Order: sequence, then C-alpha cells, then structure tokens
Amino acid sequence: RKDLVLGVVQDGAAKAYPFRSMTGQPVINDFWAGKEVLVVFESISETGAVFERRLEDRSLTFEIVPGDHFLIRDLETGSTWQALTGRAIDGPLAGKVLGRLTSNYSFWFAWSDFYPDTQLY
Repeated sequence: RKDLVLGVVQDGAAKAYPFRSMTGQPVINDFWAGKEVLVVFESISETGAVFERRLEDRSLTFEIVPGDHFLIRDLETGSTWQALTGRAIDGPLAGKVLGRLTSNYSFWFAWSDFYPDTQLY
C-alpha cells in the first residue's frame, strides 16, 4: 500500500506517524527517543509538524481548541498556540515558541526502506 507517513529521526531513532492515524487524532502528545514530542496534523491540507513539548523545564500537554483545527491549547497554563508554527499567541506563554523537530512526508514503503527499525505510531 502507498500509505503516507510523517517521519522523524532523532538521535539515530526513527518514528513514523501514518496520515490515516493522524486524521482522526490531530494532536498527539507522545514520548519517543528520550523526548516529549507533540505531533500536529491538519487533515484538510495534509500538513503536519513535530515539536518538543518541553519548554523552559516544563512539560506541556496539548489539546485541540474546539471549533478551530488550527489552534491548540496547553493544559498546564491554558495558553493558545498556533498548531503548525508552535507559537503561543495568547495566555501566560504568549510569544514563546516550541522547538521544532525536522520531519518529512514520505510513502511508508520508501521510509521503511531507509529506516527499517522505525517505530510506527
């Protein structure tokens, strides 16, 4: 099958997030490769991004803002963030930016050829 994935490699470890899984779960709070990560996915444009969830020695947990698939909120401070940029636009953390991890879109068959030990979400 030609399933699309959002793949990320960190410290020699690879993980792939299938588009079909992310469509039903546009915000994923994950722990992988020793990092707390946030994966966001906007299904209409099929655009995704991967960020670190730690900010200034604080771990953040995110959820989608009801009624707006481009905004997310952290549960710890209630700050509102732009989902695809990782920038807080309202609340106590306004102006802060999450660290972005390099990620790629790929077909699963190609990704798994390059990274055969990939962890699949």
